[in-house]
Amino acid sequence: MLYDAPRGGSPSLLMSDATTILVDTELERDDAAAAAMALYRRLVGDGSIGALPTHGADPYFPVIEGSFLAGSGVRAIGLHASAHRWREDDTGGAMLIEGGRENGIFCPYDGSFRIRCPECDQPLAPGDEGSEALEEALAIWCESPDSAYVACPACANWTPLTQWRSPTHDFAVGHFAITLYGSHLHALTGGGDDHAATLLRHRLGDLASDYAVVFARA
Repeated sequence: MLYDAPRGGSPSLLMSDATTILVDTELERDDAAAAAMALYRRLVGDGSIGALPTHGADPYFPVIEGSFLAGSGVRAIGLHASAHRWREDDTGGAMLIEGGRENGIFCPYDGSFRIRCPECDQPLAPGDEGSEALEEALAIWCESPDSAYVACPACANWTPLTQWRSPTHDFAVGHFAITLYGSHLHALTGGGDDHAATLLRHRLGDLASDYAVVFARA
């Protein structure tokens, strides 16, 4: 299933709310849950988010007023790890357990997006001539991500699906991702030119500022 952002059960977040998703395209699947838990504990510990997730198929955590996240226009945060889901624990917090529908594909629900070959910059979208390898890679990704390669119809090079990026920021795949609800944070695509955006990335664990950015709607 292709999806762009989790949809939770809180009435404070409207279905039309803008979201910005930071996707770690390099982290191994086996390490994703630990990364999400580490960030969760850090954000709860410094008073940035509430400890309990919302109920529903795609839970998220409310942002605390006065925190650095709230100052960036973020109203809630979702933390995603492939093949894991959030559950309340016995200590008044939350934990990730195996299961759930997280598949690490972030794009519009209707599957419309355009990406570029990392070798020759050729654009490609589902349904285009020669896009069969892309569609096959998306299917393979969910079961065997290390085997998800795409053959470019222009240069014929096979490259990992994780290396194909969207110039319009509407697609990325990765096993660990962070959804920021509240706005499209376009400064995050500025390549480090915006100090506040760089600081936000670093506070969220993106120390090299290389997570892919996807803009979507809740």
